[in-house]
Amino acid sequence: MKQTSFRPAWGNMCGVAFAVALMGSPGYCLAAAPPKAGPMRVQPAATMEQAVQDGGKIFAQDSFGSKQTWVPNGAFGSHVMSCAACHTNGGTTEGVTPSGARLPSLVGAASNYPKFKAKKHAVYTLERQIVHCVRAGIMGQPPGYNSPEMVDLVVYLTALSKGATMGHQMPAVAH
Repeated sequence: MKQTSFRPAWGNMCGVAFAVALMGSPGYCLAAAPPKAGPMRVQPAATMEQAVQDGGKIFAQDSFGSKQTWVPNGAFGSHVMSCAACHTNGGTTEGVTPSGARLPSLVGAASNYPKFKAKKHAVYTLERQIVHCVRAGIMGQPPGYNSPEMVDLVVYLTALSKGATMGHQMPAVAH
């Protein structure tokens, strides 16, 4: 058997018993291929809580078909890109891109949308920003605007903004 790389176990790439036999440490296995890319699930969430949980899993694990990899601090090998590659700790702390650019925490970020981007002379919704991040940051195929995956990502990011003042960036409307 040819050894190609060591990667963290995702999904059912290998069982813990197989990983322990190979490495002597649970959670790692010998893998010839990266984790399955693409949507994590196609069924809509039944509850808001499930949408938050599913959105968190998509955020942490979905590569959106990307072939790009990154090496997290303290890791022994590369990982396929996901939102978590740049937005660490589920987006709850400051993040860093693979090139070293600092990213703010995503806590409260959903309260900043919709947002006017002067350089683009466009209004960005949270969904549009997710599409941009997946295309430009992860180099993947973003989920459709009304797909269960997009809904779950929006719900997850909105949950990170619970308690934040919505619309604070909007101008007052004269009546």
